[in-house]
Amino acid sequence: MHQATRVLLGSLWAFAALSTCLAQAPSQPGFWVAGELGGGSATYNSNVLSHSNSGLTMGLEGGYAFNSRFSLGLRLNGCSLEASNLNDPSKGESISQLAVGVRVYPIPGQGLFLRGGLGSLRYTNNHPMAFKGSGTGFSLGAGYEFPLTKRLHFSPVVDVTQGKLDDVNNALATIRDRRVRFVSFGISLKFS
Repeated sequence: MHQATRVLLGSLWAFAALSTCLAQAPSQPGFWVAGELGGGSATYNSNVLSHSNSGLTMGLEGGYAFNSRFSLGLRLNGCSLEASNLNDPSKGESISQLAVGVRVYPIPGQGLFLRGGLGSLRYTNNHPMAFKGSGTGFSLGAGYEFPLTKRLHFSPVVDVTQGKLDDVNNALATIRDRRVRFVSFGISLKFS
């Protein structure tokens, strides 16, 4: 138990020392682009079916920083519930969102950022008798930028994306209250 406490305290001290050494220079106004990769958990719910699964998450983001505390841009992010298979076209399920997003740096001179977005949500399912869909959704997240170079930053990030899909009303099925949600944890690289 004492060993675990020492390891935890040592890790916290090392993280604090690293954060101090890599003090975040204020973001400069201008264009920037970022890509991220990680993992997450997604859930699909409706009045007839509910399931969840974990999978790969990815995102692309870009925008314009108006000052050191605020930027506006576009964000595409998604989560794979089941990988597609070229040998089996009935495999594959994913959720994605294209949104207008904002990034806010609440503490001047630090790398902490909060981000959010609102936009179009898409659900894809290749299984037989499954129904794809689209709708609207929002995302909220946070991260912390560590500079690798003057223009390249590394960030651990976390996000929650959720929304509502259109209903399905046809001769085969009536499906209402279709909602999707995914939580993702990942690593982002930002170039400005």
